[in-house]
Amino acid sequence: MTDLNLIVKDLRGGYGKREIVHGISFSVETGNVLCMLGPNGCGKSTLLKLLLRFIPKMGGEVFCRGHNVDELDRRRLAHFFSYIPQSDQAIFPYTALEMVSMARSSYMGAFQSPKKEDVELAYRCLEKLHIAHLADFPYNNMSGGQRQLVLIARALCQNTCILVMDEPTASLDFANQQLINDAIRILSKEGKIVIVSTHSPAQPFAIGSHVLLMRQGSSLGFGPPEEILNDHSLEEVYGIPMEVLSVRDRNQQERKLCLSL
Repeated sequence: MTDLNLIVKDLRGGYGKREIVHGISFSVETGNVLCMLGPNGCGKSTLLKLLLRFIPKMGGEVFCRGHNVDELDRRRLAHFFSYIPQSDQAIFPYTALEMVSMARSSYMGAFQSPKKEDVELAYRCLEKLHIAHLADFPYNNMSGGQRQLVLIARALCQNTCILVMDEPTASLDFANQQLINDAIRILSKEGKIVIVSTHSPAQPFAIGSHVLLMRQGSSLGFGPPEEILNDHSLEEVYGIPMEVLSVRDRNQQERKLCLSL
């Protein structure tokens, strides 16, 4: 268990008495990116909420670095998991640097403000994602892609081993999608586990070391995208004819394309 930073065993849960996620199991090692792929309503967001303990589970176990997540208090849990929503509108006119510095709150006592070293760490996180030039820019005045990068910098500043992203590229244009994908690669190279929910069948090929393919709250497959995602499995999930193609780009790098027929 010490070699695996995240182990999920037979996780079940939902809302009220209605079970949405049915016995999901997987494990992820340090420095890997797990893409949770599936259509609307397949249980991806519910599974993320169960991992983060936003909602109570109905069964199963989650271990992070050998710790049973159920036994961690909220402050300790915030040292293991950080969460990056699709979007986040600040109530007050915070700058990017102030937004990122807030990530240090779980390391501070009540009524404490970020220390100089906290602010310096926040700035380094902005630098790492190549957005240090936005440090003094109002967060609410940024584009969707810029705000998403700031949220990723905030999660990085929280200094957790696992970062959870709920469809981070869903509402972004193509260029900003690439920026977010690049940021995810940076995080994995930092030794983080990154968990990303997505609707895009091509995204696991682009950024994922593993994919969890979901339909109706259950797992249809877990493993490397090249082994799990094919014409048949994607057709089964999305209910339409699909084809996975291999092409080479101008740099002779092999790429995977997923097409509906």
